[in-house]
Amino acid sequence: MSYPQKLFKHIQFICVHKGFRRYLKNTSWLFSGQMIRMIIGLFVSVAVARYLGPRQFGLYNFITSIVALVAVVGNLGLQNLIKRELVDFPEQRNQILGTAFVLTAATGVSSYIGMLFIVGCSSNSYEWLGLFALLGSVLFTNPFKCIETWFQSQVRSDLSVAAVTVVVIISAILKVSVVLKGGTLIEFGYIVLIEGFLVSFMYLYFYKKNFGSVLKWMSNLKTAKDLLRQSWPLIFSGVAVAVYMRIDQIMLGKIVGETAVGEYAVAVRLSAIWHFVPKLLAISLFPAIVNSMKQGRVNYERRLKHYFNLNAGLAYVICAVVSVCSNRIVELLYGSNYGPAGVILAIHVWCGLFVFLGVARSQYLIAEKLFKFSMLCTIFGAVVNIALNSIFISRFGGVGAAVSTLASYSISSYFSSFLLLTKKPSIRFQLLAIFVPIKLVKMSVPK
Repeated sequence: MSYPQKLFKHIQFICVHKGFRRYLKNTSWLFSGQMIRMIIGLFVSVAVARYLGPRQFGLYNFITSIVALVAVVGNLGLQNLIKRELVDFPEQRNQILGTAFVLTAATGVSSYIGMLFIVGCSSNSYEWLGLFALLGSVLFTNPFKCIETWFQSQVRSDLSVAAVTVVVIISAILKVSVVLKGGTLIEFGYIVLIEGFLVSFMYLYFYKKNFGSVLKWMSNLKTAKDLLRQSWPLIFSGVAVAVYMRIDQIMLGKIVGETAVGEYAVAVRLSAIWHFVPKLLAISLFPAIVNSMKQGRVNYERRLKHYFNLNAGLAYVICAVVSVCSNRIVELLYGSNYGPAGVILAIHVWCGLFVFLGVARSQYLIAEKLFKFSMLCTIFGAVVNIALNSIFISRFGGVGAAVSTLASYSISSYFSSFLLLTKKPSIRFQLLAIFVPIKLVKMSVPK
């Protein structure tokens, strides 16, 4: 059978498979919503970056990076875990959601107070304290993300897409208004505060309209202990992921300065703008992969193989195009003030290949309940990133940070999988997925 015939047969299978069409519809909602947010977010980011300039934009991103590290602790690594629990035990949703909400709310408030206390003791700048207070407000809205997780588990991502898209549009209007009137950096902080509470309100509205009142939620000590017992590796893993995603900007700001952070942040923004794709696929297809385990190992591994190959194929296309056009993209969007970001982008965008494979693997590890392995890999990746950044940033600035991040991503998300081969042979699908371009070339060549 020729390659076109194989492709046509595969498409035909998708069209008639009811279950797959359901997940495809969910993915379409996620993709369209994310595309709208990506386009709006990109243009607003360009306007804000051009207005603030590299130094102030660098300060904004420096503080955001620190807040992101704190926010991970507040999340307790529960999002993916409760998604699995909600898929397996949907009848216990009130207990699971209520317990997760209470846990994340308690740690969120504690983390916020601790962060402001440390900033207040270490800095005399009221601007810094004000920015941390406003940007750190996301810690209060994190508990409402469990509602989004419920939508995902029920393959109703259209609800979360609608909620977030409305808020993104409102936020974009506010940010552009601040730019046009010549506002201050602190005003952008207020907008972040408004965003968080608007999203939370929208989630509550859609949940009540479609699934009932959140007043039916209940927290349970036994459930809390069970969730925390399972999630502690995910907490450390989440912190480690946040470290090697954000530590480069923090170290760059401390070693080189805020302007370097601004240039680097622009490159990271353009590089990471595509990272919603593997997350979108994971959100939409993860329930199907979990359910396929009940139908037998063969069906589960078949879906797993396609899942990894899909992630790798999309990553190669995106990384190659962006890398080749990096300088033109930066100059066209952000102007000559951010010129050094072009080289950084050409390197950093290849992190995307390992992000795609890493996000896909994280779903596999959750399905196989390999939480500790995930934790150890990400912690090791974070350590490697810090070590390489401490060597390369002082010598090469933002370019050194990009190289360090790429190396740590590859080790943490891909090469560490070789350690699982003997225990979990199905991990080979991820290791082989990196050769997808070669496979496609061979399949396209007529025999």
